Amino acid sequence: MGIFFTRYNIEERSRLIKVASGKLPADIVITNVNIILPHTEEILEKHSIVVKDRRIAGIVEDELVSKHISEETLIIDGSNDYVLPGFIDLHVHVESSLLDPVGFSKIALKHGTTTVVADPHEIANVLGVSGVELFVKASLNLPLKILIDLPSCVPATDPALGLETTPHAILDKEIEQLACLDNIIGLGEVMDFLSVINSSDKVLRKLKIASEKRLIVNGHAPLLTGRMLDAYVSAGILSDHESTSYHEALEKLRKGMWLYIREGSAWRDLAELSKILLEKSNCELCAFVSDDVNVYDLFTQGHVDRIVNLAIEYGLDPIKAIKYATFNPAIRLHMEDHIGLLAPGRIADIVFSRNIKEIKPHTVISNGDIIYYKGELKKSFPRYYYPEEALNTVKLGPLLENPSFTPRIGELNGTALVNIINVQPGSALTKRTVDELVVEDGEIRCDPSRDIMYVAVADRHSGTGSFSTGFIKGLGFKAGAIAQTIAHDTHNLIVSGWNQQDMQVAVKEIVRIQGGIVVVAERQVIAEIPLRLAGLMSIEEPEEVFKKYVNMVEVLHEKYGLNFESYFMTLALISLPVIPEVRITDKGLVDVSKGRLIPLVEDFFKA
Repeated sequence: MGIFFTRYNIEERSRLIKVASGKLPADIVITNVNIILPHTEEILEKHSIVVKDRRIAGIVEDELVSKHISEETLIIDGSNDYVLPGFIDLHVHVESSLLDPVGFSKIALKHGTTTVVADPHEIANVLGVSGVELFVKASLNLPLKILIDLPSCVPATDPALGLETTPHAILDKEIEQLACLDNIIGLGEVMDFLSVINSSDKVLRKLKIASEKRLIVNGHAPLLTGRMLDAYVSAGILSDHESTSYHEALEKLRKGMWLYIREGSAWRDLAELSKILLEKSNCELCAFVSDDVNVYDLFTQGHVDRIVNLAIEYGLDPIKAIKYATFNPAIRLHMEDHIGLLAPGRIADIVFSRNIKEIKPHTVISNGDIIYYKGELKKSFPRYYYPEEALNTVKLGPLLENPSFTPRIGELNGTALVNIINVQPGSALTKRTVDELVVEDGEIRCDPSRDIMYVAVADRHSGTGSFSTGFIKGLGFKAGAIAQTIAHDTHNLIVSGWNQQDMQVAVKEIVRIQGGIVVVAERQVIAEIPLRLAGLMSIEEPEEVFKKYVNMVEVLHEKYGLNFESYFMTLALISLPVIPEVRITDKGLVDVSKGRLIPLVEDFFKA
């Protein structure tokens, strides 16, 4: 089906040619602006932009623009502002914003983002092929151009390993089927690196389809190095957004991988990786991405504009920073004929900012339409109506009748040597340690003095009753319990807390609201964010979701001194068995490097 805005329209091009040559008037003329050209790293001062339909017909000096104007032409006086191409985010999970595609578009566009590449593998894990189709449909006809990476790893690990209960699988035949949808641009992050380096036929068939369909293939290779990295790249996977250190990123660049420099809400790599951008005169294979950015940061800090401004703070030249968010991403997408620069024939994606050293978009044009003018929304967004099956996805089955989330060893008393998941809020990585915990009447006790708390993961998709329990150390959570249906990538229900009762209240509330985030203290729900769409996204207006998010942040900060974002995202990744070192799923603890389950209790000493 292809990408909608790249289709050649003879009538459109004919009008564009006539406007460019002065035979027809423009729809919009933007005068008195300083045009940033990231492709040549220049600024054209005191120029005008001529727009017809959705494309730019010409870039002309201000004194020559009059022949493109008629009574019907809308003239925008740029007041000596800087204008730059619309930002492009090469890798984002819209679901992580907690907004649906419509809500996300409203806020992203306000901050100057006009194109994103979304990987909907979160909703795909919950709803399968129908989830991807639903996401694509909801993304069409929006002012924000949402291109789609097809999920490559649903589930994240090979079901034959038996590491977790997974409701859906997207195999090569599904990839081939979905590749025919509108706006499919790539194959999403290939997380199952073990299958890649072991030449798994299942993975290689997906890569073959991507090659035949001319889809861009995106990687996910945290800490891969040496021969393992060579093997991964040799499969044809040529990008990565998981580099967190200078040396890791530099090795990947040297081996021909696109370096997606991530600055999200929880995983912030720009400070470290900007060293490469400052060291190299020009990084041809570098681009900025957000990966996961929540509704709070979207409202309070921005989207790609936030990354560009941080890069400038770290010492990067402003035009180069803009280049890594516009022209370079367009090159990666093979779409520099359409987006990523302000030039004739390109889509009129135009962002106004008073200052180049700190980008603050106030007027945003996308596809030739004025979306925001001086901060005021000028374009209506069509609401999308989701089917009921997408809004009722939390099914715990028999587990809900008598939920038990604390680990047990019969009816014994004593001490146990327990495998513990050590976390560091703000980092995706975990470590495994063995700690001694008290056992009373068969229950292995958590230990608040050492910040060791309970954690449990339960199948919430098919009502099997499958669940497991364990312990987290270092989360720093001080309320009673937190439960959420955001638990990458299978998105089973995860709950963590200090006592059984608060954990039970949190889980029952999650079922009642059919997905979201719930925080409980002293048997009472103190804050919640309902996320009915697949248990991942809200279908409310983004302003309402933001208010509920702010309420949760404020309640937890004021009462408990907690940084909500750091532990929410950390907890959301505790069940993802593809990022080292140890994780927990509904089947138990997982040793990621070995791809196998390990026991919770290593040894027991009877009292």
